[in-house]
Amino acid sequence: MELRHLRYFVAVASELNFTKAAEKLFVAQPALSTQIADLERELGIQLLIRNTRVVQLTAAGKAYLEDARSILAEVERATSKALRVSRGEVGELSIGFFAAPTMFFLPDLIRRYRASSPDVTIRMHELTPDRQLAAFTSGEIDLGFTRPLPPGHANLAVRVLFRERFLAVVAETHHLASRSQVSLPELAPEPLVLLERSVAISLYDQVIAACQGAGFSPQVVNSPDLMATVLTMVAAEQGISIVPEGVQNLRSRQVAFVPIVPALEPIPLVMCWNTNQDSPARDAFVQLVLEREEDIRKGFR
Repeated sequence: MELRHLRYFVAVASELNFTKAAEKLFVAQPALSTQIADLERELGIQLLIRNTRVVQLTAAGKAYLEDARSILAEVERATSKALRVSRGEVGELSIGFFAAPTMFFLPDLIRRYRASSPDVTIRMHELTPDRQLAAFTSGEIDLGFTRPLPPGHANLAVRVLFRERFLAVVAETHHLASRSQVSLPELAPEPLVLLERSVAISLYDQVIAACQGAGFSPQVVNSPDLMATVLTMVAAEQGISIVPEGVQNLRSRQVAFVPIVPALEPIPLVMCWNTNQDSPARDAFVQLVLEREEDIRKGFR
């Protein structure tokens, strides 16, 4: 038995006329009669009473019609759902992010995505770069906004959205707070509060390498695992820090951000996703990001 047998039977049972049902189905009337006969033979029961004057449902035919309609409706529902899933209109989307560089663009992207895909459940996970990598491995997130990840993850697609300058951040009471710019060697005597390396390897290594390139090894006195804690410690005069400019989104009081000259190599903010996983909802979100990419880049500047 095939679905067409059910469709043909429902059409004939609804019209109680083979000619009209054949016209509705765009099939030849003899072929339709043959299909109904094949269905009755396979079931071993008579569904229709037909003669030259009338077509009627048997008692078995009436019962079968009700279930056949339900089956076809369920097939239609399943087909519609599969199509919507394939277009990314329903399903789930888990996004990893960390706040500082994403605060100015991610909320707008989420709103736009919800407007076009209201039936997709969005789950957001604030995760440091190292935890995002683990979340990709476990399947916890479908997409992440993060720093460049270490090599060895060929299954992760990477798109650089923008690059952030590095700034020195000092307590507002610090003697450098009023400066319009500062050179890296001027920071050499200062104790450094730097985000824990295991949390953001590329950020930590780039700052250390820049200091060594300027002729000194920094004195790292504290390495908290949250950037907000870094800023709190700087405000409390526990040291200074060197941070990407997006960190300014986290705190503006009690600290001062000072441009470094000459500028250090900017650090990228990237979008990553696992190419080994099929996720139409994620693909739709990636497409939205790519469409808004220029505005994101301009908005950051």
